[in-house]
Amino acid sequence: MKSTSHRLLESLKENGADFFVSVPCKWLSELIVLLEQDTDVTYLAVTREEEGVGICAGAYLAGKTPVMVIQNSGIGNSANALCSLALYYQIPLLMITTHRGTHGETVGAQVPFGIAVTPILDTIGVPSFAFSQGADVEAIGKLVGYARTAQRPVAALLDYQFWQNGT
Repeated sequence: MKSTSHRLLESLKENGADFFVSVPCKWLSELIVLLEQDTDVTYLAVTREEEGVGICAGAYLAGKTPVMVIQNSGIGNSANALCSLALYYQIPLLMITTHRGTHGETVGAQVPFGIAVTPILDTIGVPSFAFSQGADVEAIGKLVGYARTAQRPVAALLDYQFWQNGT
């Protein structure tokens, strides 16, 4: 049986994603290893999320379909780049985001931003969708097309329970 991370990557690729950037998060470790090994996509590790927004914007303008793989705290780090670049220039960008600070979180420092991330996304005009089940990978993959149709960044918030389903 394939892991949740493996099925998620397959779903993203089936829906057209072909360019990925990431900033590490413990919950993303298997997905990042899969991206590093996948010869069908372009993958770059970046040091900061706002750097990832810029690189993804360039990739989109070059004909790629970008996905940024980050922890939810990266939304705070990249809010200005999301607003002044991706939203302003209508760059479709799916953000696969670990929703740290949700039920089951073991690091107390993650909880405040876990609570704040959805209102922040709402405030800056980035649609967000929450997922808790590994079975949701097909719906998450379809957000690639939604971002393209909406011509804007879109966040998939994948909580603790999602990542406990066989990743």
